[in-house]
Amino acid sequence: MNKQWKVFDELTERCYTDMIRNTVDMVNWNSSFKLLTEIISDGRAGNPDFAKELYLLDDETDYEHDLQGWMEDYLGELEIREMYAELESVCRKLLGMFAWEEESPSDIRFLLASALEGQGKTQESLNLCREWTAKEPDNPYAVAALVYAKMNANDLEGAEEIVKQHISDSTVCDEDNDVIFAAAVRLYQKNGNKEMEKKMDNAREEYDKKLGAYLMGLGDEFEFGDEEEFVDDELPFN
Repeated sequence: MNKQWKVFDELTERCYTDMIRNTVDMVNWNSSFKLLTEIISDGRAGNPDFAKELYLLDDETDYEHDLQGWMEDYLGELEIREMYAELESVCRKLLGMFAWEEESPSDIRFLLASALEGQGKTQESLNLCREWTAKEPDNPYAVAALVYAKMNANDLEGAEEIVKQHISDSTVCDEDNDVIFAAAVRLYQKNGNKEMEKKMDNAREEYDKKLGAYLMGLGDEFEFGDEEEFVDDELPFN
């Protein structure tokens, strides 16, 4: 397996070289992903519990390869290049490869819904989002994905109904629900409700200002060696 990891590292280095050079094809990225799936399969042949969760890939390899970081970049490249069929395939493989018992694959499901819509599979995307929200009704990514799916299906009233279920006049935009506010902005842009569009946009801007101010203050604290004390849950406006 050490030889496989060496080849993987060489391939991923080429991936980032391709990114810098704006290389058109995705050969190195796709080859890296294929090899990674083979490494996982080989690892589980000897130990069925090898990397049961995606995050454990880094943990069980002593963080030598930044696998989660590379995976995020790979998915991002597929999305940016609008390679939706390939993005759908990779998302489905990732959902099937890991247990997802210790963390939710919200970002992957969100990308899958987007990939389906990008291929014109509007109804399939809508069905996926309905099933997702039925299982995780309080997951903001599931809610936002369903809003987008209904918008794409031209069910603007249905999309607005969902938004209103999660955003009231007193709801403050924060890191948990910002994705729903973003979907709401798009909705009100599409249905022409300028007043609500501005209200949702202002709420997001207020959150961004608070986050920016907090992080600027945090940067000052880092100068005094307090970086290790910061965790996301400590944001004062969560």
